[in-house]
Amino acid sequence: MKKLLSAVALMMVASTSYATMSYECWTYVGGHPDKMINRSANSKAEAEQIATAWFQSNGYKFDYVTCK
Repeated sequence: MKKLLSAVALMMVASTSYATMSYECWTYVGGHPDKMINRSANSKAEAEQIATAWFQSNGYKFDYVTCK
């Protein structure tokens, strides 16, 4: 039973994907940078989606978000 549980735990850890890069994401208002947060993601597009969702859910007003 212990071997089965260990195997299941190992498979869960091995199959979990981890974000590999840290991105600095800025909101822009009127063409100028406004607020900044750091997000971890696998790609720039994913970081921008995560950051946009976070800013919107926290009530920030902005024209767009870009990450680098």
